[in-house]
Amino acid sequence: MGTLYLNGVYWYFGYNKNGKQYPVSTGIKGELSEKRKKEIKKTFENRYEQHNINRRFSLKLDNVKNDYINIKTKEVQRGERSQNTLRSDNQHLKTFCNYVRDKYGRINIEDVNHDVIEKYMNYRFDVDGCNKTTVGNNVRGIQGFFRYCVRQGHIDVTPTSNIKIPQPYKRTTDQIPTKMEFNKIKKSLNSYIKEYLKDDSDFDWIRLISWFQIRTGMRLGEVLIIKWNQNMKRDVGEGHSFSYVYLNSQKSKLVIYFKKKRREIPIKGDIKKVLVKIKKDSQSKDYVFENNKTKTFFNTTSFSRPFKKFLKNINVDSKYTSHTLRHGFVTDLLRKDKSIYKIGKLVGHSTSRITEIYGHLISTDLEDLIY
Repeated sequence: MGTLYLNGVYWYFGYNKNGKQYPVSTGIKGELSEKRKKEIKKTFENRYEQHNINRRFSLKLDNVKNDYINIKTKEVQRGERSQNTLRSDNQHLKTFCNYVRDKYGRINIEDVNHDVIEKYMNYRFDVDGCNKTTVGNNVRGIQGFFRYCVRQGHIDVTPTSNIKIPQPYKRTTDQIPTKMEFNKIKKSLNSYIKEYLKDDSDFDWIRLISWFQIRTGMRLGEVLIIKWNQNMKRDVGEGHSFSYVYLNSQKSKLVIYFKKKRREIPIKGDIKKVLVKIKKDSQSKDYVFENNKTKTFFNTTSFSRPFKKFLKNINVDSKYTSHTLRHGFVTDLLRKDKSIYKIGKLVGHSTSRITEIYGHLISTDLEDLIY
């Protein structure tokens, strides 16, 4: 037995098991007649009665993971979840499941316990060399999956409960590149772009993406989701955490909707030339930074390590992250006495006060005013 109820605009079926009710989206929305409600209720009751009978058979972690991703994909199609969130969840789950498969084989979902999560975190620290921010994001990325497993009755308690999740590093002035360091990064990337446009340098995703950041001040997450064209059905700025970035039809500006804030960045000159060449070299169809030749799509996690390698190669401290480039872009404009208001509008700050904080004008900069 179960209940059919309306949650927002969608109808949900709640089925009872061991005194608990587990909600399942039916994918149906809008007004329903009483007859139609009874039909849906009966269909789902039959389905989950069989589901409970089959619970005596153990469920493999990989199979449950695939079911979860399929459900989340349908949520994206219905506009309940953003494509970016789905891609991030999929990446975190893939990394975790690959680790479990290598260490334990194809185990059942109920065999994933607190100890497995702890060992996974240690593996990411010690073997993969990830920092606190990355490992913390990994664990948060799989928490939703295990909550889903509890709701479905696959497990009784999520194995991530009572896990001490590593907190991200707090950004300090020691983690902000100096004027000299940022100029070194900028000089190296500008030099690469000149060679790339002349066909004298290889196609390098890391340096191309980094260059976009120092030229526009965009967040890494924004650069990675730039589309060649607007999707008229999807790119409308709706949804809880929906984000998009696309080139307008004239390829003269980037339209960005990120963190529920919309802005535009003009595109011309060297940026436009680079976009034309990327299109030719990568043969990408939807996203600018999607390589159709190698079937790869960068994300924030896969970007981190090669970016640090790039910094090391040009003798810049590899402790910096991709956000360094956005931060350096803002600071560089502030040092040139550009309008705080205009800088804030360009990079998408909610107030000019945030732009001032991003500036981090250190004492050596202020010395120039005195001496």
